[in-house]
Amino acid sequence: MNTQAWPLPSLRASLERAERVLKPIAKPLALGALGARTGLYAVESIPLLALQRWLGAGYEPTRLPPREAQRAVVRALRDLVERDAENIANGVYPLSVLTPNATPLSHVGRYAQLLFDSVAVARRRKERRPREFAGRAARYAEEVPDYYRRNFHFQTDGYLSEASAELYEHQVEILFRGVADAMRRAVIPPLKEHFDGSNGRGLHLLEVAAGCGSATRFIARAFPEARITCIDLSPPYLRTARQRLAEFERVEFLQGDACDLDLRSDRFDGVYSVFLFHELPRRERERALAEALRVAKPGAIHVAVDSLQTGDVPALDWALEEFPERFHEPFYRDYARHELAEMIEAAGFEDVHRDTAFLSKVVRGVAPSRP
Repeated sequence: MNTQAWPLPSLRASLERAERVLKPIAKPLALGALGARTGLYAVESIPLLALQRWLGAGYEPTRLPPREAQRAVVRALRDLVERDAENIANGVYPLSVLTPNATPLSHVGRYAQLLFDSVAVARRRKERRPREFAGRAARYAEEVPDYYRRNFHFQTDGYLSEASAELYEHQVEILFRGVADAMRRAVIPPLKEHFDGSNGRGLHLLEVAAGCGSATRFIARAFPEARITCIDLSPPYLRTARQRLAEFERVEFLQGDACDLDLRSDRFDGVYSVFLFHELPRRERERALAEALRVAKPGAIHVAVDSLQTGDVPALDWALEEFPERFHEPFYRDYARHELAEMIEAAGFEDVHRDTAFLSKVVRGVAPSRP
């Protein structure tokens, strides 16, 4: 499906030209757009959940969320949306990050595909079959590490087909009721702060596990003069990212493993990842961090946005226990119990700080000077 059938680049360009004029009302505009987005995906979740229940693979929590957990979710959601809107109003990233990445027609078509595909997802979930691949996806599965050779979230083809890449962002936004992109954008403020508000001139950034370019799109707009190298294990997801981000001339794509980067040492001014570590076994998390440190220049920043972990927001520990029951996330429980900030520090990064952003956390560190 062609997500660029509508003149989206022209819309983005118009927004960028109007940035100064809209600046005084940027925050209410952003809040309105984020609210509409949340409402849209919340509505879209209703038929999907109903269909899953009808197919006999609906998710029923082992226990109801405590009242404090419900209140904590609402507070955290409001805080995320407020901070995201303030970052736009303060110029941390441009208003154009809110531009949709698909036309209304393609959005509807993709949602229809998602509903149709949910039948296969329900069957896979009901039968607990997390290693089911066919066609080209099966051939790709032979070339990737064992931990990656599975249907994460029980999604068709895992991360190994263009069809999966086409639906992935939409699925995630429904899961998080339209604020997944806002959580992804939480990677930008630490980078902006580290680089003193730079537009990216002279910087070379590495995105590890870029997927289909969800976070890359925002980094490219926040740092329009930076060179960005994107690494991912999945050839189909990289092809999708390349197509979706064709307008950004400074972005390049390489197939590779976060745990074994085929890149020279001391190369990048910044290394970042979004929602990578909770899908890695602990040994691979350690290897990925060691590689990130190796390829980072002395003084380079490393930023990871990932799921909350146990104790980050105690009222939400309930959700962390329930999450892997619904989705095929084989390494999530171990991830939740081993503090990412401590792992980043143990890898050799210094000045490690952490923050939360709704159901995600942001951990940053700085590569030390070489002896």
